[in-house]
Amino acid sequence: MNVWLINPPTHSGSVRGIRAVTSNLFFNSPPLGILYMAAVLEEDGHQVTVTDASLEGHGPDDLAKMGRDIQPDLVGIGATTTYFENASATAKALRRYLPDARIGVGGPHLTGNTDVLLGRDEFDFGVIGEGEIAMKEIAGHLRRGESYRDVHGVVTRSNGSLHFAPARPLNTELDELPFPARHLLPIHKYRPMPGDQHILPKTSMIGSRGCPFKCTFCDKQTFGPQFRGHSPERIVREMHYLKNEFGVRDVAFVDSVFTPNRRRVSDMMDAMEADPPGLTWSGSCRANVLDRELLTRMRKMGAWRVRIAIESGDDEILDRIRKGIKVEDFKRTARIAAELGFDVKVFFMVGHPGETPETIDKTIKLAKSLPLKDVTVQINTPLKGTAQYEEVDKWGTMLDVDAAAHSFFEPVFVPNGMTAKMLVNAQRRFYREFYLRPSVIWRHLRKIRCWADITKFFRAAPLLFTLIRPSGK
Repeated sequence: MNVWLINPPTHSGSVRGIRAVTSNLFFNSPPLGILYMAAVLEEDGHQVTVTDASLEGHGPDDLAKMGRDIQPDLVGIGATTTYFENASATAKALRRYLPDARIGVGGPHLTGNTDVLLGRDEFDFGVIGEGEIAMKEIAGHLRRGESYRDVHGVVTRSNGSLHFAPARPLNTELDELPFPARHLLPIHKYRPMPGDQHILPKTSMIGSRGCPFKCTFCDKQTFGPQFRGHSPERIVREMHYLKNEFGVRDVAFVDSVFTPNRRRVSDMMDAMEADPPGLTWSGSCRANVLDRELLTRMRKMGAWRVRIAIESGDDEILDRIRKGIKVEDFKRTARIAAELGFDVKVFFMVGHPGETPETIDKTIKLAKSLPLKDVTVQINTPLKGTAQYEEVDKWGTMLDVDAAAHSFFEPVFVPNGMTAKMLVNAQRRFYREFYLRPSVIWRHLRKIRCWADITKFFRAAPLLFTLIRPSGK
């Protein structure tokens, strides 16, 4: 079978302002979910083409013309909530040139919102949950001339309603999957966001799936809370592979959580110490899992940055969103990491249930009190399928906005007593007050080692300007 997998368009020349910023978030690293799928399909003997329309700047019409040359039998399009309509527009455009191809869609938005397939004639099917094995089985059924209607995890339309095949259990044997098929994309075209750039070439890796924690705003629970990890030895082998095959020098682990518990971190460090990968790396960490001993081992094995999500500086809000940590846990870990020479990047949010101007001030004050190098400040966005979505009426109002606004950088939900403009201005004030301080500017300037470190500041300037300027709304 000739299979074409597509990461859909995320931007166009007409996009301006904050949407131009958020579109950049989707082409700073390869779409690993699609590349895992491609690897499984190749292993099963299929011919696979992968196109990252976001990276290449292709729109739906461009992809339709490409499809005329590729002539795939099966097309799979990934889609987040923010860009589901772009995936839909792509499928409609492909129909003009590929009337006989089977076109499917998958991704977190569909998994949490299966009813979006109703009336979507551009899609023949959807895949719910993890897609590698489902797509392999769909391709196998088509190769044999059989129906894929009852492949586990597949949803199709029938007589105006949806037909759900039995649910597919989560894959717990991740080491059986091949490495992602990075050779199908120009991975050196990807550039990290300026603040995430350390040593080039850089790429991303996934060491685990799922998350054992219960944050109410997180749609990772849509795929199930079960944490499943590649073995530490397999992770180290992939790091060596990236270094030897692609010349990669820095790896960003993009797992939901790289440090779910002390045992996992310790085992990872054991594997790295036994077979040093010779790469620098970073990962997302739980503040209450790490201590000085583990952070010291991570630093010795090449970790240069820890990314910590704290979300709020108010313990009552942390309890409400079931974060499972306290402000003091975070402060302790952030300070130890900075003392050990880590760059510390922290994720915050404004607009939580029960948020007030006072709790936002408290969070900004916390960020400014610690030796952090970078922050990402998002606007809380209740997504369908999350625990938070079920109780939004209790805490505020959902706005009537399009799907593209669900990027965590535009107001979608407004807590009681606040307005959308207050949220936007709070987010931008947060960025201004954090970054426009001599101490933070110095933390960045003292890291300059080469010309690439200088050029990233020029790339960052328009991004930062958009984030810090007061809202005109």
